[in-house]
Amino acid sequence: MGAALARSFDRGERRRLAGLAGGVGLLHVAGWGLLLAYGLGHPAFLALGGLAYTFGLRHAFDADHLSAIDNTTRKLLQDGRRPVAVGFFFSLGHSTVVLLIAGAIGLTVKWLIDGVVNDGGMLRSIGGTVGTVVSGGFLIAIGVMNLLILIDIVRMYRRMQSGRHDRHQIEHELATGGFMTRFFGRVFRVIEHSWQM
Repeated sequence: MGAALARSFDRGERRRLAGLAGGVGLLHVAGWGLLLAYGLGHPAFLALGGLAYTFGLRHAFDADHLSAIDNTTRKLLQDGRRPVAVGFFFSLGHSTVVLLIAGAIGLTVKWLIDGVVNDGGMLRSIGGTVGTVVSGGFLIAIGVMNLLILIDIVRMYRRMQSGRHDRHQIEHELATGGFMTRFFGRVFRVIEHSWQM
């Protein structure tokens, strides 16, 4: 299987994939090198870094990430392109956004603690309540969206089982009429290359 997979890529694609794999390897080495350089004297810092790394690895396989990469890969394949780096550029963009947001949150929290709630108080309790409500609301919204998607899939499955739809009709319906496609359709149409992820 490995030889057949290797033959499915031309020389340029194999070189590009090797470069991507090397780049990912260098990022891991650089990250662990920085963690070790700054954390050798602080075991708690090392433990937090290791925990963040393993949570990040697990987070990479979340369904929404796989779905975004899969949908983009399918779209680019339908457009006649060879999307060999969609996942790489998705992860690069995602991690950049997470890093920027974490930095902004850290600076904001430091500013708030230093200037407003140094001894604790009402702002801390309000912030905890607002944070819980926002997080819960987001999770409920994601759950409702997933329920709507499940209902669409069950309906299509029943139509396929009853013989009213064949495989090609189902593929067409999934590509053009799914809830997420209707919701994010314009965004998907803009993407023409892997790096745009």
